[in-house]
Amino acid sequence: MVLSVAESSYIYDSLTSSNSSRIDARKANQYRPLNANCGFLPNSNGSSRIYNADGIEIITSVKAKVVRTERIADLINVDIDIHGEKDNTTLCQQLTTLIKASIMDSFQFDLLKLTGKYYFQLFIDVSILYLPEDFSASSYTLYSLLSLISMNVYISLKSTKLPFLISSKDDFDVEEEPTFSDDWELSKFLIPQDSKNTFQPPLIFVVGTAGEKAIIDPSLEEEEILEHGICLTWSNSKVTTPIQSLTLSTNNTKALKLSLISEAIKLVKNVAPDVISALDTIASQESDDFNNGF
Repeated sequence: MVLSVAESSYIYDSLTSSNSSRIDARKANQYRPLNANCGFLPNSNGSSRIYNADGIEIITSVKAKVVRTERIADLINVDIDIHGEKDNTTLCQQLTTLIKASIMDSFQFDLLKLTGKYYFQLFIDVSILYLPEDFSASSYTLYSLLSLISMNVYISLKSTKLPFLISSKDDFDVEEEPTFSDDWELSKFLIPQDSKNTFQPPLIFVVGTAGEKAIIDPSLEEEEILEHGICLTWSNSKVTTPIQSLTLSTNNTKALKLSLISEAIKLVKNVAPDVISALDTIASQESDDFNNGF
């Protein structure tokens, strides 16, 4: 999307003025509407799908497999596919690497431990079903997708269920694989929903800056006039690494002020609890209807 000089000037002045306003009337900390649901793939331990106002639609599936291993790094596998693109494209590889790294940094691997020797191994498969044409030429594509994928993976992991273990947990002297109950009603959530002590999957937020203003979830139109951007990770109730500066526009780039980094962190701290509350509500509903929005 290419804006005219007049359009760019209008959006920039509206955003940076003392009475700051966004072209779609959102507040600085307000997301565009998102729709999501979970639990609709019968052959997966967890699943979710999400789409936003740009028309991007993403489906995530989580499958669990019992493995015997001592390598914790092997327990999380992430694969991201974009419809119409090869798996080895730079965008697919970047998304896969960044999403896996964010999960590995915060994951509580004890939740996957079955016995002294055996673990659940998770396969997280993300399919981006539709990517608007405007995104193909946008520097914002990687970061906007990261944010949406992190939300989708969050819902999938929070709704993932695992079969109930009925064999002994102490297998140091036993070579047999673990055995599970055939009754799926006894299955348990990977991440206990009634405990505040378990980890929360990471969420990635994109904040754009212009003048002295910081906004969350910039649209493509806003991206063209923003002077800088910041990508922040939220995990276990706090902002964590990585925190990355990013260029959202090649037309209006300026140096990033330290005060704006603090403003971006404050913005994420303000909005993250509400986002998590909405995602947790969706993850607990397991609705087959694609009408859950926030």
